Amino acid sequence: MGSSGKHSPIILVLIAALLLSCGSFWARAEADNVITQWHFAAQRVVRTLGVPSQIASRTYTLLHVSQYKALQLAYKIGASHPEAAAAYAGHYVLSEIFPTQQSTSFDGLIDKQITPLELTEEEDAAIRKIGLQFAKSLLKKRTHDGSQQWIKFVPSPAGGPTGKYQFTSNQTFVLYPQLGKTRPFVIKSVAKFNTNGGPYAIPSSKYNTDYEEIATVGNVNSSSFTDFFKETAKFWEAGANTSTVNGQLFNATLAVVKDISVKDLAKLFAKISVAQYDSSIAGWQQKFKYLHWRPITALRQGDSSHQPIVFTPFLRTPPHPEYPSTHSTAAGSWAKVLARYLSIDISQHISSYSVATEGYPLPLRTYNTLEAAAVEVGVSRIYGGVHFRKAIEGGTKLGVDVGDYVWDHFEKEFGDL
Repeated sequence: MGSSGKHSPIILVLIAALLLSCGSFWARAEADNVITQWHFAAQRVVRTLGVPSQIASRTYTLLHVSQYKALQLAYKIGASHPEAAAAYAGHYVLSEIFPTQQSTSFDGLIDKQITPLELTEEEDAAIRKIGLQFAKSLLKKRTHDGSQQWIKFVPSPAGGPTGKYQFTSNQTFVLYPQLGKTRPFVIKSVAKFNTNGGPYAIPSSKYNTDYEEIATVGNVNSSSFTDFFKETAKFWEAGANTSTVNGQLFNATLAVVKDISVKDLAKLFAKISVAQYDSSIAGWQQKFKYLHWRPITALRQGDSSHQPIVFTPFLRTPPHPEYPSTHSTAAGSWAKVLARYLSIDISQHISSYSVATEGYPLPLRTYNTLEAAAVEVGVSRIYGGVHFRKAIEGGTKLGVDVGDYVWDHFEKEFGDL
């Protein structure tokens, strides 16, 4: 894509195919049960506390795997109220992670779930024990999963080597250098999923194409930067005080799957959360392997084929290396797991579904494939000026691959329900 403003076929197809529906916010409560209630409780706290994306993803995973196991154990012994076990698991996990929110948020929710059951003291103690059994064990194991270790990181200096990651203006830290060394939940080797070739070489014709694209559609100084690009970047930004892009995609799940049992929803949410978090671990391993520079550095510094230009990204540049896009890993893993649940390909047409954004008064967006939403999550980061297309394609493929693996191996790790 050159500075002439001509758009690639992919962008033209996206613009033509995207359907914008009216309305300001999607009514998400298609399913109202112990799984969705605790998920929405987690989302509310993530918004309130401004929990960043990867930490939120870890939280959703701990919650949903614990609830899945609680139901599994309760059904195994024939408990009369298995959903009560899932309620206790949800309450325990979120109270441990966010103790300041226990009295104000979590205690009231579990009271509404448990009190109407009118359990005897013995029944309550028994179902509580089942609910907490795996949750306690999981949280204990994850305190030594590598996510807490300190990793010393020194970026390339300003004006440093071509292609290498540098801090942007006023940046003082890098985000999550330890995440790539964290133990995944299901995948066994993050290196196994590094199959997409990394960033393009600089200089190269493919890199030049990506460079020209973002200079045109990801630069607020470009005459080709349109309101559509702005709105798409904002729609999927999922920044501070939102439920993050992971939460946004969970909401999309409930727009797609409207008739599902508690057991099946527990399994589906557990698989989606694991796939998203494991793919983020694999993505972060690659981020700190390649240490690729962000567009704001690349276009302002220039290289042997490009003079520096006036470049202003529409979105704030995240404080971590560029390749791959982990918005894209989240979207790719979500699309693949949900497609496997529906027994379809991610590109197959389904009944149209609408998704809402958070943080901006924008209308719903409507899609008729899972791939359409996942692709738009990715290109929104190009429009935002924070990623090259290669990072989008590599991140989406990584997410799809991890989602496929998690779908096939989840029960081997956590048993069936």
